[in-house]
Amino acid sequence: MIFHRSIVQSASLSLAVLLLGGFTQESNVSSTLRSASGATLAPGDVAPGKLYARDATEALGKGLVSVSNPASPKQPLAAPLAPETRRSKSTMLHVAPGSAPTEVRLPITAPEDAWVMFIPKSNNPKLGEEALHDVALFDPQGVRADQRASRAAHAALGMDAERMKAEGVSRPISMLRMDAKNTRGLYKVKVGAKAAALGLAIEVREPSSSIELSLTASAMQLFPGSDGYVTVGVTSAEPVKHVRYEASLYNPRFERVRTVPVVKVGNEYRAMVSRAMDERDEPGSWVLEVRAVGSAGGQDFDRLAQTAFGFAVPTARIASAGKARLVREAGGKVTALELDVVLESQALDRYEVTGTLVATDAQGVERPVAEAQVTDLLGAGTHTLTLRFEAGHAGLSKLEGSYALRGLQLYSLGTNTLYHRLAKGLDIRMPAVRASELAAAEVTPAIDGLLRAGEFDVGQ
Repeated sequence: MIFHRSIVQSASLSLAVLLLGGFTQESNVSSTLRSASGATLAPGDVAPGKLYARDATEALGKGLVSVSNPASPKQPLAAPLAPETRRSKSTMLHVAPGSAPTEVRLPITAPEDAWVMFIPKSNNPKLGEEALHDVALFDPQGVRADQRASRAAHAALGMDAERMKAEGVSRPISMLRMDAKNTRGLYKVKVGAKAAALGLAIEVREPSSSIELSLTASAMQLFPGSDGYVTVGVTSAEPVKHVRYEASLYNPRFERVRTVPVVKVGNEYRAMVSRAMDERDEPGSWVLEVRAVGSAGGQDFDRLAQTAFGFAVPTARIASAGKARLVREAGGKVTALELDVVLESQALDRYEVTGTLVATDAQGVERPVAEAQVTDLLGAGTHTLTLRFEAGHAGLSKLEGSYALRGLQLYSLGTNTLYHRLAKGLDIRMPAVRASELAAAEVTPAIDGLLRAGEFDVGQ
């Protein structure tokens, strides 16, 4: 997904240029770079396929900037935002403004605690009230069901309908509370001339129904040309038959722009989002809406659900990372732990690489000890950026050993977009080091506050 930087990264936004000199570098644990191509993706990871030559249009500053910050080992590693499954036991039907009087059919499978809501498509309270007086609900036997359901809704909401009537307060029917006296089946809504002309949305919620529509995106962020999709499915306590899926895409301004094919792949159905999008579509947060209609146990049902995902047109990716090394001063103390990250770029942009250094405690738990980020204005080609973790920051916790890289990611500052994220950081480890070898950190006011709060008090 396309996120604001405060979500995507946890390091400080105030970067300081580090002037390096007078230090020696130790040989690498592994002199080879570890390729990101084909890396196993963890939940929440994103990896672009094809790159596009689109220069960033924002005003971008020049110059290499690098920063390191301490991380509290008492805080858990930030979990990547993984796709969530959206579930629905409701539906929404619409009568478009300017329509003629009509009838809308509502399949209700579990009326014992269902709600039916009528929502006029107008901001004018008077017109909305007139439209709601022009709507009526009938049960499967053709008996009007809205009046008793309206009284039940008033009671459930703490509204005394009889008292309101005695005081001359007239409220149109807008929320209906069904109960066990209502039967399952196909209900009918009669929409009169005023309501049809104004337009009406009808929402049905059935919390006790076993019939549920679920949507699960393959990733939080999709790219053109990739195999991005949303898995759709209906579950029920009774056999489901004759299910038909319809999927629609809404752009970042929530405008319905196109339909999406839903195809069967193996034993599941997928809305093939990436097939319906290309590099001409605008980056941002898109919404997929899916309607599922069919029958379960001989009862018709209608379910509607939405899920959101990010869409980006990537211009760069992480090609490889490695060549981890310790940087020592003349006296032998380790002043920094460095890691080279190689990028492939097809466009001019200011790119930012971030990562977290973790240590393993005596119980085998990985704990964050330092964070680093580096940014530079880069054009098309292959480039190397170096993540530099200050040894003093890593040493504040007194945890030692072979630190590992986690949360490696590439961010476009020109488009405010996450392009590549690898939570496991390609499983790269730094050369082993003892806590006594690490140079002391400069105790800034921020670090002093963390020390006083005991944030680094984690022993081996």
